Amino acid sequence: MAAMHVLANPANQRIERGVRPFDLGRDLRGVARLIADAFADELDVQGEAALRELRIMGHMSGLVRLLSRSTGEFQDVFNGFVWIEDGKLVGNVTVQRATSGSGRWQIANVAVDPHYRGRGISRSLMETALEYISEMGGSWAVLQVREQNQIARGLYNRMRFEEMGGSVEMYAKRVPKITGHPALAGLAPFSAADSTLLYDLANSEQSAESQWWRAVRRIDFDVPIEQGMGEWFSRLVGRDRVYRMALRDFTGRFEAAVQLNARRWQGEHALQLWVRPEAQERYERNLILWALAALQEYPIWPILTSLSTSHAQARSTLEEFGFEARTTLLTLRRKI
Repeated sequence: MAAMHVLANPANQRIERGVRPFDLGRDLRGVARLIADAFADELDVQGEAALRELRIMGHMSGLVRLLSRSTGEFQDVFNGFVWIEDGKLVGNVTVQRATSGSGRWQIANVAVDPHYRGRGISRSLMETALEYISEMGGSWAVLQVREQNQIARGLYNRMRFEEMGGSVEMYAKRVPKITGHPALAGLAPFSAADSTLLYDLANSEQSAESQWWRAVRRIDFDVPIEQGMGEWFSRLVGRDRVYRMALRDFTGRFEAAVQLNARRWQGEHALQLWVRPEAQERYERNLILWALAALQEYPIWPILTSLSTSHAQARSTLEEFGFEARTTLLTLRRKI
């Protein structure tokens, strides 16, 4: 594992230089500042919210350290390494076990201060993370990288990471105008009671590699009673409406499904789409057209959807109607 170096300056002050384990009480504020600088142009709304929480925790580092000593939970979340140069924190990498008892480990937050890039710091941090995973008995390292980050992708390629697929967030600043309504024989509403059918459909469109890394969870498709009541009330007062529509085969199995969260008050419309791989070319375009047609009676707020990069037909259709890829995240893995 890469070592920490200690250099002496002319005033005989000892200055750290190199990589060392992340120290919760000592490094939290520095890592928050580093992530803000390193990913200034990449953070979405969720990322900015997480960064705000990290900054707040940084100002409470003493309390966080005490809590970590008693429970260990914070240390698990922030486990990793930092790089020190010129006496300050300029690099970071987070290393976490994917799930308890799993041989898969996740590498995240690989960040280097913009003024210190090009010095091999990212590679040193990555090598340290991989050595640590090996020492902990891990069998795989997994990470995500933005498609447009060619420098990082080049580094991971040289370090023998392989691509497993990814997801793309598609965004339109306003609902596009569309005339007519596509004919989709058999498209009908489904209820919360059909969550098992939706879960089965979502499972079918995930590749073996995706399931290996992050399996589809049954609980994610349940609609709790309180959520259902909230949706009913929002529709009653004319605020929002959630459309859940599906196409079934002769056995009742879902072949494709769409969920549309349509807003009447300020906000973003949200679209989710699930289609069995063998039916994508047959259904994806018309399902998207149906959703856009349904939104014509709502305010022209922005609209957001997230797709697997394997949904070529859906992406092409969305781009045809003015959607742009806001974020594309690729998932990479490497055998340890």
